[in-house]
Amino acid sequence: MKITEFVSLKEAITTAQLKITLIGDLKPVLEISVSGDRLKAYVIINMSDDEFNKTDKKVILEKIVIMSNQNQIEYGFNLNELIKSIKPNEKIIVAEGLLPVRGEDAVVIYYEIKDLQPEIFQDGKVNHYELNLINKVNRGEWVGERIEPTYGIPGKTVYGEVIPAQPGRTESLKYDKKSIEEVVDAEGKKTLLFSKQIGAVVYENGIVSVCNYLEIKGRVSFETGNIDFDGFVEVKDSVEDNFSIIADNDIQVMGQMGVGGVDTIESKDGSIYIRGGIAGKNKAKIICNGDLYTKFASDCTIECKGTVNIGYYAMNCNITAKEVVLESYNSKIIGGTIDAQIRVLAGEIGSRADIYTKINVSGFVREDMKAQYDQINVLIEKSKDRTNFLKQQLAVYDVHNMDAKQLEAYHLIEDDYQKNKKNLQLFYVQKKKYISYLHTKGEGEITATKYMHSNVHLKIKSEAEHIVEEEKLAVSFYYLDGEMHKD
Repeated sequence: MKITEFVSLKEAITTAQLKITLIGDLKPVLEISVSGDRLKAYVIINMSDDEFNKTDKKVILEKIVIMSNQNQIEYGFNLNELIKSIKPNEKIIVAEGLLPVRGEDAVVIYYEIKDLQPEIFQDGKVNHYELNLINKVNRGEWVGERIEPTYGIPGKTVYGEVIPAQPGRTESLKYDKKSIEEVVDAEGKKTLLFSKQIGAVVYENGIVSVCNYLEIKGRVSFETGNIDFDGFVEVKDSVEDNFSIIADNDIQVMGQMGVGGVDTIESKDGSIYIRGGIAGKNKAKIICNGDLYTKFASDCTIECKGTVNIGYYAMNCNITAKEVVLESYNSKIIGGTIDAQIRVLAGEIGSRADIYTKINVSGFVREDMKAQYDQINVLIEKSKDRTNFLKQQLAVYDVHNMDAKQLEAYHLIEDDYQKNKKNLQLFYVQKKKYISYLHTKGEGEITATKYMHSNVHLKIKSEAEHIVEEEKLAVSFYYLDGEMHKD
């Protein structure tokens, strides 16, 4: 029984009048109800425990099934679960609908440009210094793809009504249409990107493109003339003496013998890789806005705004760079002048023959460097927040059902999203460099991991020291608190 008239009940008990008084409703033995989302149906068995225990459960179950059918509940009925949970005066699930499964979002994959990390090793006969600076692709080669979103799986209510599934979100492919074309596969499950030309894969503002690329299959010589090119240049062999290469982007010279007395090899906005090394004959000049990678360098001038990475030795070179790093334990800097801002690192500095070697590190202000690093971290967090916010905004749009105005708004948000993603990647690259700089001892460092020979002149900021006696163990000189220290 369900009491609905509490005042009448109280009055009847208090006055005990001999008249019929309505105090409530007699509940049916079985009550069927359905949730507001129509995804669950319930039954309540209105019996006392004693009455329930005396009643054949099969009879109750049969009545529940009949009553469910009368209420048009036709999907998700689970008799086994009902048998396990059946009890009086409690809300028991009779049937459960099926939630729709949202389609999988599109997955976009682009050509991966890996971090540059030279591989230095010896095979018993030859020292190798291996790197691939230019990400070359041929015409028709894959540069990216989008695995298309799926439509999802529809759901059902307990009444058997179909609940449409929301399709997965798509994502625009960002590419340069002049150098890349898109092709949908036969099954319509992927949109593939292929290069229209031989070139170098680059990313600018989140857009993948294949830039101008010049391949010299042999040598730069009288046959080719000097090279001046608005893109990437790869020389399969070498550059003959007195010839030059000037390019807007990365340059790599892949010959095992490297280069000799060339005139100039210059990358205006990129990096340079000379696989075999530089034997400059006191006239070669190597200039780059990025980093330089080479096996060895001798009798040449190097001007680099990034890091000069040399595999084995630098002999009688004039080098100007942010950092000069010779990572091999047996590497050497012999003679010449090295001017760096942050640090100079080599296995040995100087030589047993007491060849005069000059190392200058202009140094930096650690507080300023740390402030710049902190600023990059702030920019990273802001960019991450902005990227996540834009991603949430994109999720609101139903890309399969938009009018022209919504489509325009969607593309504006997506462009902003891609730009922030690209900025975030650039900030991480900058952060990695600053971490390396801040690992420098003091505010400028010169380290020999094996020997520091005599007749080496060291200067960090305003402090100088001339090495008179050889240091036979690893030694570091660094500037801190206004003076040079030694470890």
